[in-house]
Amino acid sequence: MMKIPLQHSARHFAVLVLCLLTACSTEKSTDPKVELETLTASRITVDSLDRATADDRKLRVSALTYDINIDIAQAQAKDSKQFSGEVTIRFTLSDSGAKSDLTLDFGGGDVQQVIINDTQENVSYNGFFITLPANRLRVGLNSTTVHFTHPYSRDGTGLHRFVDPADGLVYLYSYLWPYYANRMFPVFDQPNLKARFNLKVQAPADWMVVSMAKGVKQADARLPVGDGAKLWQFESTPLMSSYAFSLHAGPYTVWQADADGIPMRLMARQSLAEYVAVDEWFAISQRGMRYYSEYFDIPYPFGKYDQLIVPDFNIGAMENIAAVAFGEHLVQRQASDRAQRENRAGTILHEMAHMWFGNLVTHDWWNGMWLNESFATQLAAMAQLETTEFTDTWHGFFTNDKQRAYFADSRVTTHPVEVPVNSTIEFYSVFDAITYQKGASVLKQLAHYVGEENYRVGVSNYLKAHSYATTELDDFIAYQSQASGKDIAQWADEWLYHAGFNTLSAVSQCENGKLLSLGIAQSAPADYPVLRHHKVDIALYPVDEDGHLQAATIMPVSLTGAETAVDLPGGLPCPTLINPNHLDWTLAQVALDDKSLDSLESLLTQVPEPLARSMFLSALYHAAMEGRTPLASYLEKAMQLAKQEGNIRIQQQISNSVIATVHLMQRLRPETDEALATWLPVLEKQSLHQAINASTGDLKRIGFNTFLNIASTENALNSMRKLLDGAMDIPGLPITADLRWKILVGLAASNQPDIDALLMAESKADDSDFGVKSNLTALAARPQLAQKQRWLTELQSRESLKGLSRQRAVLGGMFPSNQTALQTQMLDDILQSLPELSHVVDPYFMTSYVRLLLQPMCLPQTVRKMQTTLDESSAQLDSTALRFLREAHQADSECSTLRKAQIQ
Repeated sequence: MMKIPLQHSARHFAVLVLCLLTACSTEKSTDPKVELETLTASRITVDSLDRATADDRKLRVSALTYDINIDIAQAQAKDSKQFSGEVTIRFTLSDSGAKSDLTLDFGGGDVQQVIINDTQENVSYNGFFITLPANRLRVGLNSTTVHFTHPYSRDGTGLHRFVDPADGLVYLYSYLWPYYANRMFPVFDQPNLKARFNLKVQAPADWMVVSMAKGVKQADARLPVGDGAKLWQFESTPLMSSYAFSLHAGPYTVWQADADGIPMRLMARQSLAEYVAVDEWFAISQRGMRYYSEYFDIPYPFGKYDQLIVPDFNIGAMENIAAVAFGEHLVQRQASDRAQRENRAGTILHEMAHMWFGNLVTHDWWNGMWLNESFATQLAAMAQLETTEFTDTWHGFFTNDKQRAYFADSRVTTHPVEVPVNSTIEFYSVFDAITYQKGASVLKQLAHYVGEENYRVGVSNYLKAHSYATTELDDFIAYQSQASGKDIAQWADEWLYHAGFNTLSAVSQCENGKLLSLGIAQSAPADYPVLRHHKVDIALYPVDEDGHLQAATIMPVSLTGAETAVDLPGGLPCPTLINPNHLDWTLAQVALDDKSLDSLESLLTQVPEPLARSMFLSALYHAAMEGRTPLASYLEKAMQLAKQEGNIRIQQQISNSVIATVHLMQRLRPETDEALATWLPVLEKQSLHQAINASTGDLKRIGFNTFLNIASTENALNSMRKLLDGAMDIPGLPITADLRWKILVGLAASNQPDIDALLMAESKADDSDFGVKSNLTALAARPQLAQKQRWLTELQSRESLKGLSRQRAVLGGMFPSNQTALQTQMLDDILQSLPELSHVVDPYFMTSYVRLLLQPMCLPQTVRKMQTTLDESSAQLDSTALRFLREAHQADSECSTLRKAQIQ
């Protein structure tokens, strides 16, 4: 939900329910210039924007321009806690001034002066929005100037201030999506009120300042510039949404390049600069810029392209217009492996796609967010395929994106891709893998359904027609229908307005070794019974007389309804394996019968297509996760495949699934004790052997990552200790500072007797931000109840740990999979904290708090306790806490039911 401004947080919870029903007053400001008394109005006093208010403002307000002056000249001072600013907003008002007041969003700041149409006014400011009185406004052109101050953020929203522990240098960056621009300056903070922004920034003289447009550093005596400060003045922007505004500043290291005449810059803080893969980053960006300009048939629209790698970032990256911000997880302090390089390329290309789809043309409201994010995810995969080393990117899309989509759609909190969003609070309830990965999967099927070139033309025409404007879903669908000549209204209804996914299974009849008939059955969950149109390829794999798998016959088929009869050419051999979603064109899981699952034990390694092998392996994994087969049996199959598999993506898939399976088995003790005692030493030995003996660095990293994440036996812990002490090494894989911290987290979770001394020594050797956070994770991972209780108390303090990124570091270490007993002991404290905490912290914290502290304990009593909290406290929880508590309860219940399947 909302991050309550500090000056209101102590009393806000007590009056929250009343404020939700009526307007309520707040404390008086000591500044006599501003009267902090909330007027009775329809907008409630909370840190959010409701759809009704946004729609009303959209009807009334137009022709917006912001002139913004931000003073961060003292930001590098040790005690600097806030910045100041002045914003002048010019807009046209369509109605008479007497109609109703107009609110201006501004969260958590202080207002010194408000001037409306050249007259200083006493206005209402409640900590969330400023009320511009109707009788001070007029039909036509209006001007409002607000002088304000605002604290720097420590939770990654608004204007965030970071002090590098390595060298003491200060860096600022903004993160304003979805409803955080108002935590930086007063603004009509909604995507469909696009405006022109004119920005001036006073900053320390040696700092780089970056925003959406080109900026020039100069001295200007006409403005009050602090000692040693310079004024940066930026060109006026084209029409843009407030969430895509940006301001980044600090002594960043800067690299420069060019992309077909578009100037490019890449920036990172100085202590991280030596690790940035600059040439690789620019090469991906340059090829991506060329690819998108050609694909959209629209030149890059924003004049310059800056990319900044920033600390403490809440999410992977953010598509600020021409000034994209990236999290530092994309930089490694050792050679990046293939998965890390691919993630970096995908993120760079995802954000670049947004320059056209999202920034040039923007969703009208937050219900349309999915289309922006899904499209950027889909286009990033297409761009990777054409412009990078990752020519098998759709294989990775299946093993990563598709699996996240299926999981999210199987949760009790699933929702349609297109879903109403009544306020910005609800944004966090629908910001998930359905927004990104399921939506991208649906768009992949759409492109296959209408034809790839028709899809491209439809996208291009849509962007050209609506440049610098906002749209709704119907606009996008209309251009797809126009380009393809197909009426896709029914397709859109099936895929976009109904939750859940379909499952496809093959029904065949054979006689004398020949295939007589083939049908594809389509099913849907009882709660979401929609059967969809699927355009797919079907692969039929026969075996020869010696039991060897033969090349598949591939047939394109359009599926509708509960069963589709497939037209067969004569003489096809009877297939042993059938994949009804060959090449993964559609979003539908493949269900295999028991006979096919048994056949895979001997035939999986013979399937010639790597993507098909991944799909069949995934079917085996899901059978274990559903309790159809014991988890240990999947481990055995995966280990055997790992010894023979030559495809690196499948090796990565095996590694990820083995780690997840082992962690789940640890949560299912004691039922899995015998299986773990049998298989864990074998897995540890095999993964460490792969790390030492693999032929490539990427395979070495996969093996070592598997080892680090499952190491639990005494022998494995001894090997970890030797690696840390230098008594053992892995040829071709240096044990860097980052890897040392991963080893230490594992040793801490396993309660090594001298872990505190080891952590203290490593902290002295590595004073980086990564080192500080890794130390917090390791300290929290120690299996000591009193220590964990102290950490929990610290997390429940709203000003704990100096920011969200460090809170997340602690949360990530609290309950490893081998510490469910401690987690169960603390469950009551965690659950009891949710109602109050959920109303006084930001949704980003609440999401991490619930998800990481309520990982499955897999016990009937923990399932009951979560259900009791849901029964008794749901009405007291904000939407974010309620959502993730419901998901945690579901996961715990599912895990609990797996216990009986583990007894062989």
